[in-house]
Amino acid sequence: MNKKNLVTLVNTNQIKPSIAPIAFDYLYPPLSQAGFEVQFLDLCFSDDFKTTIARYCQQTSPHFWGVTMRNTDDTYFSGQHSFLSLVKNMIGAIKEYSDAPIIMGGVGFSVMPENIMAYCGVDFGIICEGEISFPMLLTRLVNRESYHDLPGLVYRTPTGFQRNPITTFVDLSKKNVPARNFVNNPTYFKHGGQVGIETKRGCPLSCIYCADPLSKGQKLRLRNPVDVVDEIEKLVAQGIHVFHLADSEFNLHVKHAIAFCEEIIRRGLQHKITWYAYGMPSPLPDKLVKNMVDAGCAGLGLGVDSASPKMLRVLKRTFQPKHIAQAVETCHKHKLLCAVDLLFGAPGETAETIKETIDFVKKLPLDTVITILGFRIFPNTALAKMVQLEGIHPNNPNLHGIIEGNESFLQPMFYLSAQIAPNPFEYVRTLIGDDKRFSPINSEELNYDANELLVEAIKSGERGAYWAILLDKIRTE
Repeated sequence: MNKKNLVTLVNTNQIKPSIAPIAFDYLYPPLSQAGFEVQFLDLCFSDDFKTTIARYCQQTSPHFWGVTMRNTDDTYFSGQHSFLSLVKNMIGAIKEYSDAPIIMGGVGFSVMPENIMAYCGVDFGIICEGEISFPMLLTRLVNRESYHDLPGLVYRTPTGFQRNPITTFVDLSKKNVPARNFVNNPTYFKHGGQVGIETKRGCPLSCIYCADPLSKGQKLRLRNPVDVVDEIEKLVAQGIHVFHLADSEFNLHVKHAIAFCEEIIRRGLQHKITWYAYGMPSPLPDKLVKNMVDAGCAGLGLGVDSASPKMLRVLKRTFQPKHIAQAVETCHKHKLLCAVDLLFGAPGETAETIKETIDFVKKLPLDTVITILGFRIFPNTALAKMVQLEGIHPNNPNLHGIIEGNESFLQPMFYLSAQIAPNPFEYVRTLIGDDKRFSPINSEELNYDANELLVEAIKSGERGAYWAILLDKIRTE
């Protein structure tokens, strides 16, 4: 390419508090190295995206558009707010002013790419990570070469969509420290209260409801801890000091997690930063938790779901109730703020299994319990296959949300076992009683989408994991 072709990356995510599109910071270096000029059209803070897009297109003529979709919806039973129509309208506005090819990507997109492309009227998409295939696709389009063999590519054909398998992943073990200055991370930190960092990618687990293996790959790939902390230091230099680790599970690889903590401590960075992580109850050895605290970790969200052995088997979780107790006690010992997430209503859930879980959890020395009823059903998960066997129709008492004409699960559909109680929410509230450690059940106050309480707290200076900020605010009001 003699003359640089312009690709404009578009952030469609308007969730508030605002969440920095970390993928664009990671995509910028390989796109630049491939010879492209890269610009950023950020619609996150736009009150009128049509005017923003029109003004941009009047001033600039991209050769390609890269449109990210972080979430398809809020995945929250009491919210059931889909973002698809918004993204479709944004893409429609781009098409009104530009004939350049649009390539979609992002975590939410990767879960159901063909359906989203059909809905939004797009011809190209990249599933999972795009650092390799995205620049290659653009290069081949510029050179008018065949692109049909590119890994992770989804493209339209006369007979439908073709999805290529992911045969190549980025080698995260190689030196890879993005500057993190393509996206205006300080602005996102100001309005979002934290900034994301990846220490690893992928998840090899088989939890029946989780879409992470679909969107991030099933192969666990580790970044060099030195690179990760180098990246953190680049963000610290920009005035950012609170981080969220965007790993599926921080403790999927204990030695790697410890090495990350030790690298922070080696540099004395723990006195300058605070960070939060999400993990599972096991493996969570004492050494790891101690290292996390010593390295500046302020809170750990534990994905527990249930303490019923029966339901843990149904959910295909890899731990037992004893591991939950050990994890909570270890966090308590080291004074690490711990939030236990309970997720009720999977196939086979009953009043007895929920009572078993709540009775168990109440005995633990924990700080916070976040209780959610209802599972968002994502295509190609084990839960989706269970639902398809049950039958997707309005007479299925376990299904909620948009059911008719939604066999692809494109729109929010939830599973909530009808075996629990006539009013499962009231039943769970009764079991919880006046235990203040439990959050309000399925409360909109805990829905991160358009959460005014959270937005105002961040505006007033609060920083950190959203669950930590919200629960503190809810308890003090």
